[in-house]
Amino acid sequence: MVSSTSESIPRVITLDGLSGSGKSTLARLLANQLGWAYLDSGAWYRALTWAALEREIDVKSAEMVLDLLFNINIDSKKDGAVLVDGAVLTKELRLPEIDIAVSSVADHLSVRGELNEQMRNILKQNDTNGVVADGRDVGSIVFPDSPLKVYVEVPLAERAKRRFAQHQSIGADVTFSDVMEALQSRDARDSQRGDAAPKAQPNSRLLDNQNNSVE
Repeated sequence: MVSSTSESIPRVITLDGLSGSGKSTLARLLANQLGWAYLDSGAWYRALTWAALEREIDVKSAEMVLDLLFNINIDSKKDGAVLVDGAVLTKELRLPEIDIAVSSVADHLSVRGELNEQMRNILKQNDTNGVVADGRDVGSIVFPDSPLKVYVEVPLAERAKRRFAQHQSIGADVTFSDVMEALQSRDARDSQRGDAAPKAQPNSRLLDNQNNSVE
């Protein structure tokens, strides 16, 4: 029998960091090893951004984006795959236009609050033993009571190299300079988000992931 003390401890591990730090790869593999659900919070924001662009909704309008969020269903599978109204999104989430627009969607506090609450519900699903979540503020905002928080650090140049390779793998028409500029812009905007800005928490473990193998 599980004790009440054990039940009070959130079954969550969080990995935070900037784009291209490798946190998603690490979180996905760790979740698989543990038999837990994997939650890619960034993919949820990208899914909402994709839905907004598909419907030609102004991503700079908090009211319009929030209304959209209330009228679609975003969910994820145990392996982290994200669905919008039951359809799995893959390459759509990594298109350059999503890279450009996702910051505007994530800037809206009302949207962030509602989407974060929806992501927390993953932990309440009956078949979920635990959650490994990655993002920019999953340890500070989404799951602040997580007993293990990791902040993944990688220099900008290396992150740009990784993101450029990712774009090339799906045949996106983008240059390395485009990727570098997009990352710099995203980093600058993220840093202005107060408590939700990506940063190591006082109780975080730091992981320098510039030269590590995935294993």
